[in-house]
Amino acid sequence: MSRIIYQGQLDGEFEGFDDEQIFKMSNGTYWIQAHYKYWYHYAYRPEAIITEEHGRYYLSVANEKIEVRKLNTAIETKINGEFKGWEGETSYVLMNGQKWKQAEYKYEYKYEYSPDVVIYEGFSGTYMHVAGTKVKVKRIK
Repeated sequence: MSRIIYQGQLDGEFEGFDDEQIFKMSNGTYWIQAHYKYWYHYAYRPEAIITEEHGRYYLSVANEKIEVRKLNTAIETKINGEFKGWEGETSYVLMNGQKWKQAEYKYEYKYEYSPDVVIYEGFSGTYMHVAGTKVKVKRIK
């Protein structure tokens, strides 16, 4: 027997399921994909349902379903200035005054000025999601 936890819309763009993908609902809650499943489907603010079944949570979008878990803490802010992607040891000062640094190697160039940032605890560490890309980070201030 399943119980509906949330029924509404995802906030913003939805590009399907991937590895540890995060999803923000229009009520402000964040959920993270619990298992790897790749499925591409683009939609803007699609209808979404989160159900609880036997102690597990599932997100359904466009008749596709994936197990998720709720993120209890997510920091939402912006980068103070330019974002130029990841270079291996990149660090960024955020609008909330915090400073975060890359904690794993990743090189990816992407430019945006003062983009939105979400920092959250994933399954294998703390991640910064910005401009459609993410990397493991550690707080330095």
